[in-house]
Amino acid sequence: MAYCSTTSIYLLLPQLPSTITVTNIIDRHIARADGLINSKISKRYSVPIVATPPLLASLSEDITVYYTYRSFYTQDNLNRSDYFEELKNEANRILDEIRDGKIDLVDSSGAVIEENSAEATTGILDSTTKDYQPFFDVDDSLSWTWDTDRLDDVKDNR
Repeated sequence: MAYCSTTSIYLLLPQLPSTITVTNIIDRHIARADGLINSKISKRYSVPIVATPPLLASLSEDITVYYTYRSFYTQDNLNRSDYFEELKNEANRILDEIRDGKIDLVDSSGAVIEENSAEATTGILDSTTKDYQPFFDVDDSLSWTWDTDRLDDVKDNR
């Protein structure tokens, strides 16, 4: 499910003709924008987020508008618009802040969206206590002794 809709992009870019070709181009850019969003926040959240948070909808719209504008109007550098560049840069900055934990995502009711667990985000790292089998209790602590060759082993390793 996409974070924004083709209809919302037409509302933001009313000068675009409402044709099947333009709709297909917008749909393609929505997929690109959502892919970028998912890749930026995937370490912190399970993606795609099904109930789209309002902030992600806005960011997806901003990025999609940038891609759409660029594909229709900036074939050459003569029609480049600083507004759309700033729109994209601001969206990327906010996504970086979401990724880094400086901004939390909330749903439409204002509840904070649950993040991935620590184990899910690390992937290959386990806690040092996971399945930990202590070995100091193998025998009685009163029977523990120093290895007489220990000092020789330390000296040999130098």
